[in-house]
Amino acid sequence: MISVDYGARWPIRFEPFPSDEVPELYDELIAFVGRQIVIGTWCGMDDVKRCKLIEKITIEFCKETSPKKTYGVGQAMVRGGIIEAIDIYGGGGTEWLSKYGSYRSNQSNITAESSPCEMKPAVSTRFNTARRSPRSSYASSRQ
Repeated sequence: MISVDYGARWPIRFEPFPSDEVPELYDELIAFVGRQIVIGTWCGMDDVKRCKLIEKITIEFCKETSPKKTYGVGQAMVRGGIIEAIDIYGGGGTEWLSKYGSYRSNQSNITAESSPCEMKPAVSTRFNTARRSPRSSYASSRQ
């Protein structure tokens, strides 16, 4: 299992997809990824954008197919299948993910120093000013 913290609330985990156990779901995932990802765009993305795209595709695929309920395949395995599908389409998904660890090794926690994918986005400082709602300003002008 690989765990990647790319700045979201929780890190995303990747596990190998059980393609031998559920080949019909694997084929459906490969086709789904082929419809969702343009490999040329994938290759030009930075690590954070890649992580966000993988997470988005995972959520959409899980909403469409319910793999956990139907086959017992969780989101971490679906993410692993997405990486394999990107490889099939020539995007080098496994090569990209291998810099964070190996599926077969123990859990790998990535630190901010080791990858730009790990950096938390800068928190913007914004000053909140007290504003009246339009309703309260209207009510006060009517008096």
